[in-house]
Amino acid sequence: MGPIRTHRIALLTVLTASALTASCAEGPSGFPEVGGWTQAGEVRIYTADNLWEYINGAAVLFVEYGVRTCMTADMSAAGVSVTVDLYEMASPLRAVGVFKRESAGRGEDLTGATVAALSPPYQALMVKGSTYVKVNAYEGELTEPEGRRLLQGLAASLPGETVMPPEFSLLPEEGKVAGSEGYQPRSLLGLEELTDCLYADYEGREGETWQGFVVLPSAASNVWEALADRWESFEHDGLTVLFREVPYSGLVGVTRTDSGMFGVSGAADETQLRERLAVFASLR
Repeated sequence: MGPIRTHRIALLTVLTASALTASCAEGPSGFPEVGGWTQAGEVRIYTADNLWEYINGAAVLFVEYGVRTCMTADMSAAGVSVTVDLYEMASPLRAVGVFKRESAGRGEDLTGATVAALSPPYQALMVKGSTYVKVNAYEGELTEPEGRRLLQGLAASLPGETVMPPEFSLLPEEGKVAGSEGYQPRSLLGLEELTDCLYADYEGREGETWQGFVVLPSAASNVWEALADRWESFEHDGLTVLFREVPYSGLVGVTRTDSGMFGVSGAADETQLRERLAVFASLR
């Protein structure tokens, strides 16, 4: 049995076991059915190995975030035709992470979803559990009400929780700009050493914003060792701070305590870097 068929059977099993409603259920093809919407054509299945055949270079982002399968089909209703992509990611954290990268900071509440973003008349995005849903209109215009109804119908058939992944609780809440949090598995701020990072924007004392980030505990030791070999350092309040200047991001510094490894970016000088690290440390 080939890898594509194996992944397809696994995904269909998960969908079959999910909760179904009268407005949205699994159709004969294994793809969700949404009341008022008609599936057109075949369901197509891709894996990380051949996703590039479907979305070309855009596949790099999804592979970076741990895509397992992509199940896609065309649907139509009321004069609009859309392509619905269901990306099964490696975890809810990675599903939200890729959503944050593609939604460009947009977001709104949607019943039955973890996060969602509507961009009429052409696109609607959503995450539930480990599934990232991407809807693109290719004929007609997808209105906000119709896009919301379609996403809610799809969400009703997908497994998983609707709460944000627990890893985001590592980011301090005080001062955090709502909706700015995200996750990047590689090269935060364009720095290859910064892997497995949670990040968010924080409000400064004078109304400015700066980015704070936390390295996941599972990666912290390896990241620290990589930075220690390449970055400058100084001592601050009994802690070692590793830092470097980054184009367009100012000074970036990281430190580690018993509660983990964290850092800040966008500092104009070493004094401001020390201040922001102290603020971030006090919030954790």
